[in-house]
Amino acid sequence: MKEFQNQVLRPQTARLVCRLASVLLDSGTITGEEYNIISRNLHALAKTGELAPAIAPKLLTPQEVAELLSISYSQLRSLEKEGTFPFSRKLVGNKTVRYRNTDIYDYINASDTKEKQTEGEQ
Repeated sequence: MKEFQNQVLRPQTARLVCRLASVLLDSGTITGEEYNIISRNLHALAKTGELAPAIAPKLLTPQEVAELLSISYSQLRSLEKEGTFPFSRKLVGNKTVRYRNTDIYDYINASDTKEKQTEGEQ
């Protein structure tokens, strides 16, 4: 119980509010984009105590994703084939592959949070 004293929002509270908001989404009271913003910010508050940074949605090329992750393009493809990443490709047209920048930033931030939790446990 002591571990939550410094947090703004507990993870289970964020999940509960997201479940409640999904009812509003299903009824058409809020849009999908509004739901995503609410969900992303609630989960960020629960993990870091801060709101998620405002990021304009954009599609990135595989090369841009590799650069953001500080890995080579070939390493990105290899890790993707292994199923390392939680984000998925988005096909634009028949062959053009893109990735949502918000998915990439969420992955980067989630990795940092897990590393900090692991360091704190030791």
